[in-house]
Parts: sequence; structure tokens; C-alpha cells
Amino acid sequence: MLLRRVIAHFRKQEWTAIALDFLIVVVGVFVGLQVNNWNEARGEREREASYLAALKQDFSAVIAELENDIARYEGIANSMALLLDQSRKDAPDVSIDVLNDAVRQLIAMEGTPIVSDTYSNLTGSGDLAIIKNQAVKNAMSSFFGQAEVVNLVSNTHEMQLVNIFQPYIIDNLDYTSMFREARGLSVSAGFEPDRLLTVLSTAEFRNVVAVKWDIVTDIRGLLLTAVNEARAVEALLAEEVEAKQ
Repeated sequence: MLLRRVIAHFRKQEWTAIALDFLIVVVGVFVGLQVNNWNEARGEREREASYLAALKQDFSAVIAELENDIARYEGIANSMALLLDQSRKDAPDVSIDVLNDAVRQLIAMEGTPIVSDTYSNLTGSGDLAIIKNQAVKNAMSSFFGQAEVVNLVSNTHEMQLVNIFQPYIIDNLDYTSMFREARGLSVSAGFEPDRLLTVLSTAEFRNVVAVKWDIVTDIRGLLLTAVNEARAVEALLAEEVEAKQ
């Protein structure tokens, strides 16, 4: 209808009317583009808010896992410290059960899955740009950089488990008894819980225990740094989530 009206105005050379029709078309196109841009911006803001909420949930889970592993590694380090202390005495002043519980921690190892599916999806899809707050993105990047360091040290621990701790236990201690409770094995004549006493004061035993103490305290220190960074990320995310509501 508008086209027919414009043609009619041209035929009658009604230039004012033609200008008005042209203006109506321009304004209509402009308004349409603005509405479309507004809808796209609103959709992007909603997606950003959804991602921020999911990231906050992910980091809450990561923090809980890190705190649990920090406590676990502290317990292992304390067990190694106990063994080192007892190994320097003429005779242990704790029970053989306590000593065996401590030495069992030589083969203890915690897996720390520092992952955020939401962050992986954002970086993998190229959608990370949807997060507008650069401080949030920088904090997450720093955290996952720290997580890579934790993974590298954990891999070293795993190699030590295979190359140092397991071979030493097999050669010098009662390897089977270390799994007795976990695997529901009953006590039998085959178990030798007192074997530990024959190696407790040797330099080789102390060195093996010291290596374990060193690696677990190293990992614990890295996890403490990681959990502090994770808490900082979670705080930033909480602020952003609240601001988007």
C-alpha cells in the first residue's frame, strides 16, 4: 500500500508527501533494527546471567572438593610426621595399630578433579566473550592455570606411588594388610602387622616417608593457593549474579 501511495505522489509531483513517505520508511527500518538489536542484547544478557549462575555453582563444588582434599593431604602429612618421629626413638611409644594406620598412608593418594563443565563449554565454544566482566574472566583464567600446576604435581605423585612407595612396601612391609579393612579381609596367620618394627628405624624407611611427606605437603600448599583463588572467583561471580537479577 505504501509503494502505491508513493507512486501516486510521484505522478502528482507531491514532493512533501513523498518526503514524508520516505521518512516513514526510514524511521520504520530504524525502529525495526533497534527492536531487533534490543532483543538480541536482552537474549545475550539472559545467556550471560545463566552462565554466571552455572559457573558459581561449579566453583562452589570445586571449593568443597578442594577443602576436602586439603584436609585429606594434611592428614597424610601428619601420619608421615608421626612415622618420622617414631623412627628416631629407641622404641615406638604408640601402638603397632597406630603405626600401621600411619604407614598405610604411604599409598594414599587423592584425585582432585578441578573442573568446571560450564567454563569448558564457554572456552570450547568460543562463547567466553559473552561474560562481560573482564575481572571475572581473568580470575577464572588464573585459577585454571593454578589447577594445571596441581595436576602436574599430582601426576608426579602418581609416578612416585608406582616407582617408590609400592615397591618399597612390597619388599619390606605387609602389603596385603594395608588393604585388609578396605577389602574386608579377615586377620589370618598370613598377616604380619609387626613387620613394620623391623624397618621403622632404618634410613631407607625414613627416606621413603620423607619423600611422601614432601610431596603431599607440596600438593597441599598448591591446593591452598587454588582454593583461595577459587573463593575469589566465587565472590566475583556472586556479585555478578546479584547484579544481573
